[in-house]
Amino acid sequence: MSAIRAEDNAEWALGLKEARPRPLQLMVGGTYGDRSMSARPLRRPTKTGLRVGLEWWTKLRQQRAAPPRPPVLEAQIRGQIPLFTVPRALDDATVSAIVGRPLAGWDAARPEIELIEAEHGMSGAWRRKVAEMVRLALAVREAEGADRLPEAMLRDLPTNGDAVRLVLLRAGLLEEADKPMRFSISDQPTRTPYITSPVPLPPPASRQCADCDAWVPADRRTGFVCAPCRHWRERVGRGRCCRCGRDGQALRDDRCRSCHPYRLWDAAWPSSRRATQLVIDLPMGKGGPFEAFPVDDGRGPEHCEDRPGLHTSPGQQPLFNIRRDWVPVLARLRAMPRSEPPLDEPAQHLLEEFTRHRPGQRADYRKNTRTLTILLYWLGAGTAVFERDVHDLARNDVNLAAKPVCQFLRARGLLVDDPELHRDADEMWVEAVLTALPDPVATEVRTWVEVLREQGRREGEPRGYDGIRRYLARLQPVLTHWTATVGVSSLRQVTKGHVDDAVAELSGMARRSLATVLRSLFRALKSRRVIFQNPARDLPVGDLTGLPRSIPSDRLMGLLDQTETPLGRLVVALAAIHALPGSEIRTLHSSSLDLSRGTLEVRRGLLRHTLYLEKLTHQIAADWSTYRHGRWPASANPHLLVSQKTAVDPDHPAVNIGLLRGVLPRGLTLSGLRQDRILNEAAECADPLRLMRLFGITEQTAMRYVGTACPERTSKLPR
Repeated sequence: MSAIRAEDNAEWALGLKEARPRPLQLMVGGTYGDRSMSARPLRRPTKTGLRVGLEWWTKLRQQRAAPPRPPVLEAQIRGQIPLFTVPRALDDATVSAIVGRPLAGWDAARPEIELIEAEHGMSGAWRRKVAEMVRLALAVREAEGADRLPEAMLRDLPTNGDAVRLVLLRAGLLEEADKPMRFSISDQPTRTPYITSPVPLPPPASRQCADCDAWVPADRRTGFVCAPCRHWRERVGRGRCCRCGRDGQALRDDRCRSCHPYRLWDAAWPSSRRATQLVIDLPMGKGGPFEAFPVDDGRGPEHCEDRPGLHTSPGQQPLFNIRRDWVPVLARLRAMPRSEPPLDEPAQHLLEEFTRHRPGQRADYRKNTRTLTILLYWLGAGTAVFERDVHDLARNDVNLAAKPVCQFLRARGLLVDDPELHRDADEMWVEAVLTALPDPVATEVRTWVEVLREQGRREGEPRGYDGIRRYLARLQPVLTHWTATVGVSSLRQVTKGHVDDAVAELSGMARRSLATVLRSLFRALKSRRVIFQNPARDLPVGDLTGLPRSIPSDRLMGLLDQTETPLGRLVVALAAIHALPGSEIRTLHSSSLDLSRGTLEVRRGLLRHTLYLEKLTHQIAADWSTYRHGRWPASANPHLLVSQKTAVDPDHPAVNIGLLRGVLPRGLTLSGLRQDRILNEAAECADPLRLMRLFGITEQTAMRYVGTACPERTSKLPR
């Protein structure tokens, strides 16, 4: 029996260092009367007329001259868990790189390939191709260091993913996915009978047109170009567009289909911009190419400001949202010869409605009308306006306002609210500070903030973020020093020495405030079992409030006469006569005032405190009610005290504390008037129970005022 090996393609021998090129021989073995020694060399001419041996020498020199290639699919240690997987780019070069490499599992997978070939009558070419892909999958398995190859990694194979899945599944080398997967984009059941339960093909996805970049929906996709561009290709030649500069495009008048509508615009203004409009290939009632964009008056793009802005169609959804830059828009409006930009008819009606609902506006309130005019000119009246755009516009000019315009547009369903703009400013500041801190210090401080939110001044009332912000503002420099300089990575590492050093260089109110914050922080963490010991437990705080002080009588004389407005007289009466703090005065409700009974109810969380108005305060409250009803008869603000802004504000806010402080004469404060009134009552009666019933204060506060007014009645006996 003889075997003949044709060596005209001897790349297999180039991998051996000891193998030298030799002429083509006819090797005969295993025959009777061996005549291999007398066999003559067989020389075949090549296409170039050279011998085969010269081709060997050429390939060998090329192989030795080529730089060493990096390792391909290098085997890794088994049992490792990858942090993440990256898709691999596998091709024919990868298949050639692993030829001859011993692969674990190939001996088990090879018989399965032959069985499938015999069962379904597949060809030898199919067997060889599937064998290459199976070896490639096994190499990926070794590169992943996995005992069984995850089924999702078969997506990286160039071809025959379904066949490789079946082979590896039979050989026990595949880890099946939770849901059946499919690796072919064609209809497999009729072409591959070894697939018994095929997975349906995924729905076609949308894509961009290769010529005009239009977005073609999935239900209208028939190839890589849209239908208009397909007809455009059939009628015109190809070349480089003179407007956009893209090469290989179908041209008409030296322009591609996207740039062809701008031909009149380019002829009128050669220096105009070369941007084009991104379009979507949707069914239209009118066929044919794009119509040329008309040129109105030929004055050039610099005079386009006289026309209203180009608005989007109602109901058109944006592809993506980005924040607008209103600086160029304002510069364009300032360069206009007119005082106000022109508006179309719907925008003009909307502006008139806004002006009609705000009659009698002063000159400084024209900023609201100006803001709405710019928005309607640039965005139109048929589309919803993003709240972020209104605030960004008003931020660029002090003569623009955002809040009244947003309220007007929101009431008519023309505003898209931004949740970030409605968050508490103090809460956002606290979150920003916590985000800047390193972990786990940030997590521990966040736990302290949660404890503070649960501990309000009164039952059922959480502590406000304004107070938490003041606490955290004093604590932030200390935390930064501990984490950046001292090297503290967790508050569990803070010792009593760290706490003492933090307050050692401070004095007065600064030291007492920081000591209070440190005691609150570590007490909260100890209660939640975040730390083991409280390093600030014995930290001295001192007297945080001090002794209340009275106001000289000459300063109080004629105080009501010095206040000219009804609002100021009511604020002075409530603070100097009934000792209400400024935070409670600004939040009083109109429904709490009962002039028929002469009472005013003060809401303190879930508690209520009733003030019985004497004759003077009753008359002042009645005068303010009459003035408010005559000045703002249509005001729906529920608060008792309103201003020119808050009376017509649809959000019904309370007046600012600065407005209340502004009605007092220079040198007087609301807290000073309140302390003087309580101290005067304590000096008259020296009864803490009377102070508690009259002013609604706690027993500790009442005892402190009695001790200040009458120290001889509360002094301790000497031992």
